[in-house]
Parts: sequence; C-alpha cells; structure tokens
Amino acid sequence: MKFLGFLFAPKKDDSQDVLGVYPEYMQVKALPERRYLKTARFLAVLILINVAVLTAIAGFFVYVADRVDTTIANRRVVNLYTIDPLRKVIIPAEYEEKNVAATELYTESLLRDYIINRHEIIWDNTAMQQRWDTGGPVAVLSHYQRVYSPFRVEADTMFSESRSYNFVRDVHLYELRRVSGSLWEGVFDTFDMPIPDSFNPLCNCSDNSLECLQCKIKNTSRHQRFRVILRVAPVGTKSIANPLGYQVLSYNVLYVPIKAEEKYWGVPSDLRPDL
Repeated sequence: MKFLGFLFAPKKDDSQDVLGVYPEYMQVKALPERRYLKTARFLAVLILINVAVLTAIAGFFVYVADRVDTTIANRRVVNLYTIDPLRKVIIPAEYEEKNVAATELYTESLLRDYIINRHEIIWDNTAMQQRWDTGGPVAVLSHYQRVYSPFRVEADTMFSESRSYNFVRDVHLYELRRVSGSLWEGVFDTFDMPIPDSFNPLCNCSDNSLECLQCKIKNTSRHQRFRVILRVAPVGTKSIANPLGYQVLSYNVLYVPIKAEEKYWGVPSDLRPDL
C-alpha cells in the first residue's frame, strides 16, 4: 500500500518543478497534471511493455501459421480405415477433399481412354481400324514390344469374334486409381450386346447412371468384369495425342467373378447396379 501511495501521491507544493518565466515578470507553478509525473511515467513504461509482448505473441502466431498444414487432406485428428475386398487389405479411407497434381489427373484421363479404346468394339470398321492400328490411340500409349505387339493378336481375335457373332462390346470403367508410383489399378465391365439400331438404340445413354447400367445388363448376351493392373511411365515419344510421352509398360487383366460377395471394389454406392 505504501508503494501505491508513493506512486499516486501528488507532488508537494514546495517542489522546484516549475515551467519557468512566462511572462518575464511572473512564475507559474507546474500544471496539475504534472503532479502525477512518476505515475504517468510508470504507466507509459507498462503500456510499452504490454505492446511489445502482444507484438511478440502476434509474430509467433504468424510464424507458426505459415508452417502448419491445415488442409483437410492432411488432418490426422481421426484416422478412418476401410477394407479393400479384392486385395483383402486395410487401407485409409479417402477424404472428401484432397490435393491432386494436375499431371496425375491428366494421366488418369489418358489411361481411362486407353482402357476403353483397347476393349471397346463398335460396328464401324473404319473407326476400329483407326483405333487399333499402329497410329491409333492404343498404339500411341503402348510400349510396342511389351504391350502393343501381343495386343495385335488379341485384337484380331476379338474383332473376328465380334463380326462372326454380330455383337458389339461396350466398356464401363468403374474405377481407376494410382496404387503407388507408376502402378495403376482399376475395375471395368464389358457388355456384349446385339448390333445397335441407329434409329432405335438399345440403351440411349452414355453416362454412369444406374438406369444406363441396368439397360446394358438387361440387353447384354455376355457380361464380364475385369480387374486391370497397368504400369505407366513418361518414356515414350511425345506427340499431339501424347504430349507428355506416356507409355504403358505392362498391362494385366484379371477376370473377376460377378457373383462374388464383394464385387464392387472402389465403386461409388450410387453406381452399383443390383445384380
């Protein structure tokens, strides 16, 4: 209490703290505010210390905020896992949002088109020749010795079978994802259907809706499901159709029984037809 009294006590009247001569013939006592000079100085020092501490705290938060990743894809507050029914392994559940490189999306788009062009059979002979020929989209993305040469034998067999039994083959790619590095994995269905009528097509749809899938299943003569595993790397010749020079170095297709208990690996629930 004595300390506070010392700070807030006014200066004595006999203090020599005066303003000086103004005008010359008189002296003026110090203003009343200056009687608490020690208190004012103490409070000013306290305010400066407070401002310095707050500035240091703000600078610390700014420094830490630039170095903390707050994106949804990197939060690890709760780790959710699911079971891959085909591989029988536990994998982390996907986040609603995640960062993906543009090159990976471009590669996925090329591989999706590659799988469809490789397995789909249409009734236009000219289009089929352009698709499977040495200058077509399948050859552009395939390693010639490892992938494309064996495919030519397979393609001739598929084409001859299609023309002999008068059917076309539609491909529905459910999922395609990068497993690790240059290894990709996907699941797709093939539907062997009668030759479509240009005026009255069997399934007048080309989207991923449930109605479209059910129509294909209803009109197909043979419905098969495959799991594809392929390895791709940018080691090929760059061209207009393949600006980054990607090539499929290995391509393996495994048959998946449709009547298996877990028959939809990675397929969204709204795209799963009731089989």
